[in-house]
Amino acid sequence: MNVRFPRLILSTVCLSMIYLNPSASAATTTPERSAIEESAKWDLTKMYASEGAWDEHYAKVEKMVAEFAAHKGTTGKSAAALLEVMELRDAINIQLEKLAAYASMRRDEDMRQSGPQALYQRAQTLGMKYGEAASWLQPELLRIPEGDLKTWLKEPKLKVYTHYFEDLLRSKAHILSAREEELLAMSGKATEAATDAFGLLSNTELRWRSVKDAEGKDLEITSSSFTMAMTSKDRRFRKDAFDALHASFLDVKSTLATTLAGAAERDWFYAKARGYQSSLHGALDAENLPLGVYDNLVKAVNDHAGLLHQYVTLKKKILKLDGVHFYDLYVNLVDVPERTYKFNEGRELVLAGVKPFGPDYVAIMQKAFDSRWIDVYENKGKRSGAYNMGTYLSAPYVLLNYKETFKDVSTLAHELGHATQSWFAKENQPPIYAGYPMFTAEVASTAAEIVFKQSILEKTTDRKERAFLINQMLEDMRGTIFRQTQFAEFDRLVHNLAEKGEPITAEGLMKEYADSYRRYYGPDFVIDKELAVECLRIPHFYRGYYVYRYADSYCAAAALAKRILRQEPGAREQWMNFLKIGNSMYAIDMLKVAGVDMTTPKPVEDALVLFEQLLKELEQLL
Repeated sequence: MNVRFPRLILSTVCLSMIYLNPSASAATTTPERSAIEESAKWDLTKMYASEGAWDEHYAKVEKMVAEFAAHKGTTGKSAAALLEVMELRDAINIQLEKLAAYASMRRDEDMRQSGPQALYQRAQTLGMKYGEAASWLQPELLRIPEGDLKTWLKEPKLKVYTHYFEDLLRSKAHILSAREEELLAMSGKATEAATDAFGLLSNTELRWRSVKDAEGKDLEITSSSFTMAMTSKDRRFRKDAFDALHASFLDVKSTLATTLAGAAERDWFYAKARGYQSSLHGALDAENLPLGVYDNLVKAVNDHAGLLHQYVTLKKKILKLDGVHFYDLYVNLVDVPERTYKFNEGRELVLAGVKPFGPDYVAIMQKAFDSRWIDVYENKGKRSGAYNMGTYLSAPYVLLNYKETFKDVSTLAHELGHATQSWFAKENQPPIYAGYPMFTAEVASTAAEIVFKQSILEKTTDRKERAFLINQMLEDMRGTIFRQTQFAEFDRLVHNLAEKGEPITAEGLMKEYADSYRRYYGPDFVIDKELAVECLRIPHFYRGYYVYRYADSYCAAAALAKRILRQEPGAREQWMNFLKIGNSMYAIDMLKVAGVDMTTPKPVEDALVLFEQLLKELEQLL
């Protein structure tokens, strides 16, 4: 039984940099949330006027969850009985989603506060209870004679569930008995313990070090401040920040290896329970994806690793270094005066940059600004990074930590790309299909970011500014295509160890991870011994074969953006149809509607050709 939770979509932009590790403390200059203007905060009162209203809704949903089990044994009696159960399922799902989204966003406003943490835990617990209470549903649905089911699905109100049942029947071999499904649902909280432990350790209990920043002031190096430090022109500061952050994680490397092993064991447990050959097969089958979407990506990127080597060599030459270290990777190669972009300026740049998508698309982004869907600035205790969280019963909210850099403007375009897809999907689909496949989750957002940057680039005549923008685009591709594929290979390594019953130790994982840096980044990249612990601080390794999606999504998005910018006949209409599809078809078919076939390696290879073209132009400009 799939329990519906908020569609929290994390920013690829931020992930390509440092990954999201919310810090319990922030730099001394970070304001308290109370000091932020209300107009720069998201307006969650549109979801619930108060926590009391949330409590009242919680009690209502809790009662619905408790009553759901009363329908057990009724679904096969008639079309009317089936419809009643399916509509109740949808109602509980979307209301539970709203409860969880509000609690999660309130928690992320200031993670030091215990009240919102308690709300979030209550929502999680209710979700687990619902999973248990509804665990009988899918096995019971599969006992309905297919002839009866096909006849019932012709009725107007049930017809909408056709894709759902087609997918259910496709997965029949991996759905267990009612009792077995109940046991799997009951195990949910226990099997998440490793992930929860990692989150608490990395977010609240690490011993952060302080260093002198570029101005000689003391700065505590957390995941958030580390992001900024890596772009500093002061190499001493960058190195000190690199050493400080990784030392914090090295303190607890064995504990982190154990929690990561626990997450991989969790995935293998569920894959075995459902009869899958491997955790990867289980993860792909959840969205009816062929193994090729993973293998094509890894092979194509490895075949073109020389391009990344060439890019690192260019960095070494332009920065005049003996060798490129990790803390040199994020420094801009173009010496242009650092510009700042006030939020209102970033807003206008984004709205102008996405005009190629058409007026209906731009109007929703405008609505996001006008209706306070966005939480703009960093405050003490706020979750770092950026995300979109959309629900069927609320606006698709966006969390930012906007610091007025060009990268922050790009992140704004990216997250609003998520928000627009969330909006169009829920406005054009019934509750059961109002989300979108996780495989496509980053496509719409990344396409929005690519079109935004290409639009800016087309208007740029200054040689240095053009080089700056191309460098930014290359960094996006390095961080999303190459880096996420590197992560994807490591993801498979950890799962393979779990599946073979082999030891998963910090030393073994770090050695393999260092070797992957050698393969990906080439001879001009220097691997500091501290770098290897990075593999133990990546939150997305706890999401079970998730990271490869970022790389595949970028390649699909680049293909879509190319069609939009070239104004190919029908491209804009196909794009809007893609946004409105929601979950009403499989991800692969959904992308074909937009004009991209991810069953072939072509989109990946085309994206790497674009990387090569941009790299050649940057070399000429520099």
